[in-house]
Amino acid sequence: MKNKKLIINADDFGLTPGVTQGIIEAHNNGVVTSTTALSVSDYFLSAMNAARIQAPTLSIGIHLTLTLNKCKPILPKEKVPSLVDEDGFFWNQNVFLEKVKLEEVYIEWEAQIIRFLSSGQRPDHMDSHHNVHGKSEGLLNIALKLAQKFNLPLRNASRSEGTNNLLNLYEEVPTTDKMITEFYGEGVSENQLIQILDDIVKSEKELFEMNCHPAFIDSILLEHSSYHSKRIEELQILTSKEIKEEIVKRDILLTNYQLIN
Repeated sequence: MKNKKLIINADDFGLTPGVTQGIIEAHNNGVVTSTTALSVSDYFLSAMNAARIQAPTLSIGIHLTLTLNKCKPILPKEKVPSLVDEDGFFWNQNVFLEKVKLEEVYIEWEAQIIRFLSSGQRPDHMDSHHNVHGKSEGLLNIALKLAQKFNLPLRNASRSEGTNNLLNLYEEVPTTDKMITEFYGEGVSENQLIQILDDIVKSEKELFEMNCHPAFIDSILLEHSSYHSKRIEELQILTSKEIKEEIVKRDILLTNYQLIN
C-alpha cells in the first residue's frame, strides 16, 4: 500500500502581518507545508518578501477572493460593479452569490493572479477564500478556466458526499482526492487532528489536503476577522512535538501542490 500523502495548507497568507508570521512559524517549526496568499491584501507584497527571506521552502498558491471583509477588488469599481457594495468593498459571504456577475468574477480573479505574478513568484496552485469557487457550478467553471489558462492545480471544491459531482467538472485540472476542513472553529484540538490523521490512514484515497488558519494575533486581524483567537490555538497545535510524532507514526508523507503541478 502506498503512503498516504497530506498537504497542510494555511489559508490567508498576507491577510495581516501577524497572520503572515504565524504561517511562516507553522511552516518552519511545524507541519504546514503550503499556504495560499491574498493578492488583494495591502500586506500581500510584504508577505511575499517575508516568505522569500524567512521561509524559502514554503509552497505558495493564490487565495482567490470575492468575500474578504473590508477589502476591495484589484480592479476599479467601475469594471466590477457587481462584486462590491456601495462603499466599494467585497460583499459579505452570506449575500455575494446573489449579487456577482460571472464575467466580472473572471476578470477580477484573473487580475488577482496577475498581481501575484507581479511579486516575482508564480503560484503553485489555486483555491478561494470561503471556498467561493465551490458555491456554484458557474464559479467553479471560472476557477477551472483560469486554472487551465495558468496551468495550475485547483483545490478540491467538494465539502461533502453531496457535492462530489463538482469533481466531474475538473477533467484535466489536477486536484487532491479529498479536502479536509474539520480542523476549524470548535474542531481545533489535538484530538481532532489525530482523528483526522487516523481517518486518512483508513481511507481508500491517497492524496489529501487539510486547510488551516494559524496566526499570531495582531490588531489588524481583530478588525478584519471574527476568526482570531482560534488561530493562535491552531498555531500551537500545528507546531507541537506530539502532532509531528503522530504523523510520523502513521507514515503519512507531508507534501505540497508541487507534487501534482
